[in-house]
Amino acid sequence: MLTFFPVPYEDEIMYSTFARYHIRSGNISIKSTMEDLFSSNHTTAVMEIPSHFQKLIENMPINHQYTTSELIFKHTLYPFYGSFLPLNRAEEIIQSMEGENGGDIYTRIGIMASSITLNRFFRFCPECNKEDLERYGELYWHRVHQIPGVLVCPTHEVPLLDSSVEVRGSNKHEYVIPTIINCVSHDIGVQYPKNMLVNLIVLAKGAESLLNRKYGNKPLEWFREQYISKLKKYGFANINGNINRKEFLQSFMDYYGGNLLNLLQSPVDTKSEINWLLDMIRRKNKTSHPMRHLLLAGFLRLSLDDLFYKKIEYKPFGTGPWPCLNKAAEHYKNPVVNDLKINYDSEFKIPIGVFRCNCGFTYTRRGPDVDDNNKYQFSRIKEFGHIWEQRLKDLVESKLTLRATANELGVDPGTVKKYVDKMQLESCWERRSDKTIQTASESKENSLIEENRIKNREEWLKLRHLYPDKGKTELRNINKSLYMWLYKYDKNWLNENSPLKQSTANTSVRVDWVSRDNAINIKVKELVENMLTTDNKPEKICIGSIAKKLGVKALMEKHLDKLPRTKEYIETVRESSREFHIRKIKWAIREIEKEGHELMIWRIFRRAAIRQEYQEDLIDAITELLNNQTIRGNGYENSVIINDNSIEYHLNFHNSRK
Repeated sequence: MLTFFPVPYEDEIMYSTFARYHIRSGNISIKSTMEDLFSSNHTTAVMEIPSHFQKLIENMPINHQYTTSELIFKHTLYPFYGSFLPLNRAEEIIQSMEGENGGDIYTRIGIMASSITLNRFFRFCPECNKEDLERYGELYWHRVHQIPGVLVCPTHEVPLLDSSVEVRGSNKHEYVIPTIINCVSHDIGVQYPKNMLVNLIVLAKGAESLLNRKYGNKPLEWFREQYISKLKKYGFANINGNINRKEFLQSFMDYYGGNLLNLLQSPVDTKSEINWLLDMIRRKNKTSHPMRHLLLAGFLRLSLDDLFYKKIEYKPFGTGPWPCLNKAAEHYKNPVVNDLKINYDSEFKIPIGVFRCNCGFTYTRRGPDVDDNNKYQFSRIKEFGHIWEQRLKDLVESKLTLRATANELGVDPGTVKKYVDKMQLESCWERRSDKTIQTASESKENSLIEENRIKNREEWLKLRHLYPDKGKTELRNINKSLYMWLYKYDKNWLNENSPLKQSTANTSVRVDWVSRDNAINIKVKELVENMLTTDNKPEKICIGSIAKKLGVKALMEKHLDKLPRTKEYIETVRESSREFHIRKIKWAIREIEKEGHELMIWRIFRRAAIRQEYQEDLIDAITELLNNQTIRGNGYENSVIINDNSIEYHLNFHNSRK
């Protein structure tokens, strides 16, 4: 039995606690430490998912408060790797960790089969090390830093560094503590581009959440269904769950960038049907690495809480019951429709809702609904039903005029005439004797109008779908002949199915800001990458230039706070005046070098178009660039010839001008 055991620090991995015990115990042999801890000198020193926890608890000092569950969930990587396992397999893994037969844990938990390899070296955060040394007088291995794919510290948001301690060293029984000697890395200057760093921080914080919160285990199918529902919402899958592979993969690549995905050992081949990303959506019983779940959830704007706890369903027409649009019924516009069938328009890639009321009235609407007003609109009426037909009969018998009858029933006069004929009713405006003398041309004309009405309604709704942000007048200008026909023959329907007039004071239209933010953020990232990699003269990266180039200046001026992801990204990449000047200077140096001219400071300033009032403050930056002898950027690597008199000449030149 142990006489003492070090109290594990916050987020300390168990391996590190064992290493501290070994030092404090005074044991000369590591096998003696193994015997103390596990009553066996053959146990392997495992960092990620160790075993023998029950034996460790049995050997703990008297009156200890530890449990196997506490040590496993707070001081191993099990919570990370076990989060996305089905419950029965997760419980089996815990039992193996508690017991003494943990040899196949890595296989059963999915680590061995994953293409994401384990870390070779222990990792550390230099800022955490400073704080630990001040607070505890010693260092320890942090759990979250050892997760494959966590490349930055979620607390300090700085890159993690490799120590010189191998996770699987030459002595498989040895526990090694971190020190100021083995935590000096050759990668001390590692830096990530700003846009990449933002995503790495989000992923690190997600991994930290998986470690520190007990999310309930779900069946593998749960996550697949959650992802597909989100893909439907964003238009990457149709109502039947079929994925638009090309668009989905390319958007995912654009969102993260190929460099980041390669760094995380998760490249995506947009031209291949076989890759891990499609497997997560298509294969029902396949486990995926937790880091890849974080990647997909991040792309879909899906929080971990929602992913695990909220059943996500794609409802393009909202939640029922829906209103009945039978104007002849007493329940007109009341939410009484519970029968909804959703079809898919393969041409326009949109859902079509078929709503059927118990009164027989059946109508269709193109989706998805974007605001509450949409639920009171329809594309076409498939059936009027017995209540509507009875009301038509009553109105005809009451000798109401044709137009008044049409208004009462919510249809146009042509539809009234059609159903009067169909039901063989005799109206005051058209006696049966009159029908017999109706010319063939008149009958043909009415039939043609009815055919055109259905076709033109469909065309108008398609036009609205293609241009969802345009108002009624703008849509009219796009297709004037279509608008004029509807205005002449179907005015009431046209008014009911046109965009509402926008009010400067208020609007009832609710924009899907999450989708808009996601789409704009992707475009902003593409634009910034182009601005940073172009060979043309640099342009300053700021909100103004980005908004202007994307044509969303008014949107960003008024609603940037409603685009949190876009705003956060722009804040990370926007340049100060000095940063922009230095980028222009680097570009100027490359251009001068290409032309074969000598690199003189005055020539660099002139090519970079740096105004005179800023030049003196930038001389130190140019000097540093020239002294480095190599200017890197945009794929170039150029040797630089330094003129020792260039700085002095530049100053004298401008002093004389003053």
